[in-house]
Amino acid sequence: AVVSTQSTGGRAGRPQFDTQGKAVILVAEEKKNFYKKFLYEPFPVESSLKHNLQNHFNAEIVSGSISSKQDAVDYLTWTFFFRRLLMNPSYYDLEDTSFESVNKYLSETVDEALADLEHAKCIGIEEGDELVALTLGRIASYYYLNFRTVELFHSRIDENCDIPSLLRILCDSSEY
Repeated sequence: AVVSTQSTGGRAGRPQFDTQGKAVILVAEEKKNFYKKFLYEPFPVESSLKHNLQNHFNAEIVSGSISSKQDAVDYLTWTFFFRRLLMNPSYYDLEDTSFESVNKYLSETVDEALADLEHAKCIGIEEGDELVALTLGRIASYYYLNFRTVELFHSRIDENCDIPSLLRILCDSSEY
């Protein structure tokens, strides 16, 4: 409701005719302060990297920028995600910002993302936590495909697929 109110206010007036616009917002008295807060104070911008981390890691592993789990943790510390994690830990489900908690959180986040990539056969994890790009990971990175899409193609496309089956598989990919 707040976002639609902001959007409506942003469209007040007629851009081709007016130099300014006016929006009137009518709310119940008990909601007045709530709306004032969100209309006059900026919304914090949060990172969505954690939701797409597998694809970023895959691209970095393919390019050779990340070659170990420790490299992946180090990579995260240079991101906007890391900055926001420390500023707004509850948004990211981090209990506290002590060194131990942050380190554990980052390690678990990296382990989850890498396990997803390994399960999708995009990367291999060798002894000593060395990360190796596999063929499906290279394909995903080269063609900017979601790792789930190459996993789907690998598991469902075979020499017996007819055109309707192929179309069904394409429609099931996350890009569509």
